[in-house]
Amino acid sequence: MTGKYMTSESNLPDDPEGEEIQLQVSDERTKEIFDVRAKIDREPENLSDPDRLTVVKGPHENTEEEWYIDVLETEDDDVDRELLESTMAAVEEQSTVINTRSKEVKTLLRYLAETGEYDSVSEASRTIMLDYLSEQYPDLVGEYIDLKVQSERSELADELYDDT
Repeated sequence: MTGKYMTSESNLPDDPEGEEIQLQVSDERTKEIFDVRAKIDREPENLSDPDRLTVVKGPHENTEEEWYIDVLETEDDDVDRELLESTMAAVEEQSTVINTRSKEVKTLLRYLAETGEYDSVSEASRTIMLDYLSEQYPDLVGEYIDLKVQSERSELADELYDDT
């Protein structure tokens, strides 16, 4: 985590200053969302290890207040790396077609393609699903990227070293 966080005023309990609280924050740089146990205050000197916390508020969350946060503990939803690796290997051997069997979803995706929002139903489906997964499961997507890069690097190294 970077030391610069954001949260919504709606996530804060009444009178949170100086109290130990559970809070959902996002990393300002990566936009990754974390659940933390923390103390927050408007004054950094009231905390032992303060980082900047931007609190957005208002009906459109377009007003910002600068607060400070002392993160005591991060709840870590670890990704099962072995399961992800075995899933990646299994998918390599299978078709990549996903069938939702839903007239509603197909209708909405086709509408988006027909209006020019996307070039095709497939593009709309891929883009929307990847955007959702990136937002809702950033740890999983990050781990997948790491494994994919590692796999491609190994394949390239094998190819290059086998040719020498």
